[in-house]
Amino acid sequence: MTQLDETLPALFRHSILAAQRSSHRVLADMIRAEGLTPAWSEVLTVLDECGALTIRQLSNYLVCEADHPSRLISRMESKGLIGRRPHPDDKRAVLLTLTEAGQKAAGTVKAIEARFDAWLAQTLSADDMDQVVRTFQRILKGTAEGESLTARFTM
Repeated sequence: MTQLDETLPALFRHSILAAQRSSHRVLADMIRAEGLTPAWSEVLTVLDECGALTIRQLSNYLVCEADHPSRLISRMESKGLIGRRPHPDDKRAVLLTLTEAGQKAAGTVKAIEARFDAWLAQTLSADDMDQVVRTFQRILKGTAEGESLTARFTM
């Protein structure tokens, strides 16, 4: 076994971390410039794509703060981005919806993500991205994060 073979898992692990930190920083800076947070942008995107959801349903789609979305939702509600309405079939539940301001913010997030995705498409080929996605799917199989991604991208 060569030294590279022995260090390859560590290099792989650190490469994942470095790529995640770097890309998150770039995307987060773009989102923060619009007065939003990365976690808010994910909630806005999910509600924009799915429509009204309960907090529990929403948490199934979130990668950012899937464990404790209540505080996140409360902050967004206080900023006028999210509203609540009674669930028509369950008197104990409420549905989260985007307000007019939330819909506008979701459009802003969509434009930011399109710019970021265009950069990715210039940097990596579709085959490169597909290979990385498949590798990550194997790593994330059986995890809460993997389940959130599966739920989100098989809507």
